[in-house]
Amino acid sequence: MQHTPVATAIGVELGSSSVRLSVRRGDQESEIRELDGDQPLEAVLGRVRDARDQAGGAVPVGFAVPASWGAARRQELVYLAGETGLGEVEIMAAPEAAAVCYVKGLGRELGPGAGLVVCDLGARSFEVSIVVRGEDDFQHRGSVTTGEVGGREFDQLLFAYLSGRYRDTDPEFWDKVGAPTDIDEEALRASLLDEIRSARELISKRPRAGVHLPIGERDLHLTRDEVESCIGELLLQSADLVVQAIAEADTAVTGLILVGGASRTPLLATVLAERTGLDPVLPAFPEAAAADGARIVALANAPVAPAEGTSRGKTTRRLGVLAAVLLPLVAAGAVFGNQLGDDQADGGASETPEPTASAATSDAASSVDEEGGSGVGGQEAPGSPQAVASESASETEDDDESQNAEESASVGTVPDVAGMTANDAEAALNGAGFTDVSRTGEQEGLFGPWYDDCEVIGQDPAAGEERPLADPVTITYSYAGTDPSVCD
Repeated sequence: MQHTPVATAIGVELGSSSVRLSVRRGDQESEIRELDGDQPLEAVLGRVRDARDQAGGAVPVGFAVPASWGAARRQELVYLAGETGLGEVEIMAAPEAAAVCYVKGLGRELGPGAGLVVCDLGARSFEVSIVVRGEDDFQHRGSVTTGEVGGREFDQLLFAYLSGRYRDTDPEFWDKVGAPTDIDEEALRASLLDEIRSARELISKRPRAGVHLPIGERDLHLTRDEVESCIGELLLQSADLVVQAIAEADTAVTGLILVGGASRTPLLATVLAERTGLDPVLPAFPEAAAADGARIVALANAPVAPAEGTSRGKTTRRLGVLAAVLLPLVAAGAVFGNQLGDDQADGGASETPEPTASAATSDAASSVDEEGGSGVGGQEAPGSPQAVASESASETEDDDESQNAEESASVGTVPDVAGMTANDAEAALNGAGFTDVSRTGEQEGLFGPWYDDCEVIGQDPAAGEERPLADPVTITYSYAGTDPSVCD
């Protein structure tokens, strides 16, 4: 009998100033954590070990690392992980991990041989990668990066804009933050840039956001139009890079995923859609998409609990087996939650599968027969009491397994679809097995809260509940105009 692997795992993305962790315990939603990536790797791994211990001990851990890391760098990570007490870990390139999130976390279609564009817009750079899906893995085909586009560059442009617009209100303050001369003034500037970053991220969900000044009582504000006007030129440069990568790809590109915290910028998806003809997909937590993909792979390749009498070892890493085992977990909402894993993304060789429970039972029965059985070749003679009893037990076990499989297939975990568009939410629910989905629109209030048109703001039943797949599910979405049917 197949044993289900533990549904608790941790994914980690390394390689930047911020280390992201995706921690998932059982059927709970994933928890996203952030660590300081500027500290020594040993210290980072120690924090990962602490997170693993809090999650339940010896749970599988997967790492998403920069695609530029060679074999020596990866081997060093394997060694340090072992020294830190993490044991055996999975390692894969971050673009491949993002592709796992796209296909198995978000349930997006990507056929064998098709290419996926991974657009990673982080704080300091913009990286475009092409990943191709193979029969049983994901293959990174190359990346192109620019350091001229990134979240920090966006914030500097917005800082310059606010400085010019509000300078007359407090010239002394703007002189200090514009050209700091001591540690206190540098800290003041850094604090204001943090406020600008927070406002920029909020504008991904609403038309305007406040910018609290580190001193005084006056608050500034930024609108979505102002943000897009300031950074529009950089986003056009980003689109040029994506178009170039697609043109140079040696395969048909059919999908595009946005990762990295700065990818929440609304205009980015709009510009890329216009320039590429693709539908950009933005996870609920784009900054942790690669970490979650690594978590999915770690869970998929984790050893299963062996049946009594079998040897311990790793199971063969097969996509089909994984899908069958983790199907009840596909209910993961926008990005993280119950997600399917995938094959080994780095293309490593499969290990020898451990004996199944049925194989162990067969071996044990053969041993008994050789000692005292009456059949030929260690088997019971047809019609003998032993053979009849064995057939009866086998039929009973098969019936029990069939009944358990039917009961499991009729119940699922409701995915978290908050933040998705109504169409994407319905697709995610359908993918989790819930086909009776209805929608209801809620008009956006004049004074907020503001959401994107067709954004899901509520669902019934709640995410994470175990419900029969035949039960109806209602999603509530927001719309700004007077016609809710625009989201149908």
